[in-house]
Amino acid sequence: MRLAVAQLRRLPPNVQGALWLVSGGFIFTCNGVMIRLLSDQIESVQTAFFRAIFSVIMLLPLMMSGRVQPWKSTRLHGHFWRTLMGTTSMVLGFYAVSMLPLADATALGFSQPLFSVCVAALVLREKVRWRRWSATIVGFVGVLVMVRPGEGSLQPGALVALANALTVALSILLVRRLSDSESPLMILTQFALWSTLLLAVPAIWVWRWPDAWGWTLAIGVSASATVGQYFWVQAFKAGEMSAVAPFEYLRLPFAVFMGWLIFGQMPEIWTYVGAAIVIASALYIAQREAQLARERRKAALKGNSES
Repeated sequence: MRLAVAQLRRLPPNVQGALWLVSGGFIFTCNGVMIRLLSDQIESVQTAFFRAIFSVIMLLPLMMSGRVQPWKSTRLHGHFWRTLMGTTSMVLGFYAVSMLPLADATALGFSQPLFSVCVAALVLREKVRWRRWSATIVGFVGVLVMVRPGEGSLQPGALVALANALTVALSILLVRRLSDSESPLMILTQFALWSTLLLAVPAIWVWRWPDAWGWTLAIGVSASATVGQYFWVQAFKAGEMSAVAPFEYLRLPFAVFMGWLIFGQMPEIWTYVGAAIVIASALYIAQREAQLARERRKAALKGNSES
């Protein structure tokens, strides 16, 4: 493993980031497969509880050694609201995967950047110019193509998947606010602790004991989610976001392949058409945001040099 990482670090940074993200995308696809298989035995809220409590177990050595001390955080209120949004998105995401074909759930999840633009404008009062609004509107047209509400084919799972994308956008906003003063490890630990508490009662309410295969899947869901998150963080740490982010959309062909191989699922043509529109819109939004970020950095540097 160390040899592979050493070889990877010799590659150009953006290539490193792309490889991390593609690998992470495949791991997240496998995570979705295990969630769907596990849904035959237990409810999604119980799966989310297992993931939360396994995260606490993995973080326990760090808390006991004092490397992270969640009780010393001065922003418990912010952590609570971030966890509420993050836990809601996790449960909704698990339900979406269990209710929809894997490719459909993945494609609808790509609408998250569209909701992020709306959140930035409505909550943060960020100035969003006509180009990003146009791309966002076109992206939501792609969502309508996928769900086709006027043809009687709208599934409850599609609404759950879109609600998941919205709550992910809100969770990202709250994480960014916490990141001003809190370390990633503190945010991760607080999320694990708070989500375990929030999910305990709902999980007990619908509790069913899984068999040995179910326990294996539950552990696999927790482990793959943790590894996938690590790969995702490493991807954007290694390369530029504008260069690396497009590779996240390779999760769709992964989902199509795994859905066909394991569940015999094949998405309809409208899923491909709508996903292509959403992905194109999301890529344009990412490109515009990266361009605006560069312009802000240049303006800041110019202001510092003049002063």
